[in-house]
Amino acid sequence: MTLPYGPDDDQAAYQYVNAALRSRDAEAWRLLALETNVEQTDRVLRAILDRIAVARAHRSASRAKTRAKARDGEISQEEYQRETAEEAERVQKTINFEALVREHHRLIAPAARRLRGDDVRDELLNLVLALGGAVAAHREAVLSDGLKPTAADEALWDRLAALDVPSTKEGEGRSTVEELVKRHTSGQDDLGRVLAEIVLDVAGDAPSVPRAALVGPWKKAVSPILGTEEKGEFAAKGKGSLVTEKLRKTLGHLERKGLVKRGGTGQDQRLEVLDRAGLEELADS
Repeated sequence: MTLPYGPDDDQAAYQYVNAALRSRDAEAWRLLALETNVEQTDRVLRAILDRIAVARAHRSASRAKTRAKARDGEISQEEYQRETAEEAERVQKTINFEALVREHHRLIAPAARRLRGDDVRDELLNLVLALGGAVAAHREAVLSDGLKPTAADEALWDRLAALDVPSTKEGEGRSTVEELVKRHTSGQDDLGRVLAEIVLDVAGDAPSVPRAALVGPWKKAVSPILGTEEKGEFAAKGKGSLVTEKLRKTLGHLERKGLVKRGGTGQDQRLEVLDRAGLEELADS
């Protein structure tokens, strides 16, 4: 048995996937997950999630208009309450449907990523960022110490400025490694400020703090600023929680800055405060 549409007919695929989502047809999902079909299925599921996001934004604007009408007396409170109740019912249905889509996407996405080479690309990008970050840190250290850079130093820095890579965002062109490192570092510093403040609050005057004690405040602070789509896409990669991954990377960022040091493993892992003044400066920046 094959799917009733071609590999390039995403419109027909969209209709088929929508029907499969609502019917919970196991055979349909077996076909959709086949290696010959999985990339298209992944593409369609992401398109459905995009439409849900657009619809959510439209509903939010519509609710704001309804509230304004009620406030200005253009509709009665009875009409407002009726519309609000109807909207709440629609919202709940959408939430349930989105959860269903994300669950199927979570199962489909890893295979699609492997076929597209996304995992390899991400690994290579992380390597480029690590190398680029090391070169940038080396340049900053040399210049901040007032040292005269060697010809090799300058050649290395020029290479960092000239070397370009494909953009990490769909639809964008290429960017230099230097620009990529700057954007990455800026994002890390934003989260670093959040984590520095949490570490200071939790540690108090203590020289170290259990990593587990940071998790709750971190989730409370960071989860709202991460988009639902972003978290869903990360989960679809089979890599767990994006919030937890951000904590892991931000801890590494603070560690590379010499502000903290991780020790121990698992639930016994602790964070030693190495530079309290540096943490305070970062938290206040």
